[in-house]
Amino acid sequence: MLIVMILILLGVTAYVINPFKTASNTIRARVFGFDIYRIPSRSMEPTLVPGDYIYVSARGYSDKTMQTNDVLVFLYPKNKKIHYIKRLIAKAGERVRIENFIVYINDKPLPQLYINTTGLKQPFSRFMKEKQVPKGHLFLLGDNRDNSNDSRFFGFLPQKDVVGKAVSLIFGKNGRSGKRIE
Repeated sequence: MLIVMILILLGVTAYVINPFKTASNTIRARVFGFDIYRIPSRSMEPTLVPGDYIYVSARGYSDKTMQTNDVLVFLYPKNKKIHYIKRLIAKAGERVRIENFIVYINDKPLPQLYINTTGLKQPFSRFMKEKQVPKGHLFLLGDNRDNSNDSRFFGFLPQKDVVGKAVSLIFGKNGRSGKRIE
């Protein structure tokens, strides 16, 4: 009984301390450094499709380890109880714009091998005036640009709202299970 009480106390302490500094409120993310999510929408197609289950690492993910094109899970800025998933496009201090479907970061085109621009039709997928990402914030886009509620609409994401990095598909449709998310 004493061992159980000690384990509970350690778990509660770890949850409160939040050693992984994740925005998540789940025990898995805060105590164990990972979480599992089910993809509910088409906003990240073709990378992720509705019904996919993904492994998200919340371990030590900071602005120093974040890379452009990482796929992030975060708290939706307009309702912090909802988790969203999008691709990191630009970090604090960087300038981002979209011209003719091409994303430019600091005037350099961003390789986007994960999207098919021929299927894009919406004006907001074609053009976006240049914006500079403020300190402590990120700019994120969905891979399915015509069908994604992302930084073009909800604005810059406070970096403190990042839960973690999507690492791999636990269960993916069409035999994609176990694949790394890139």
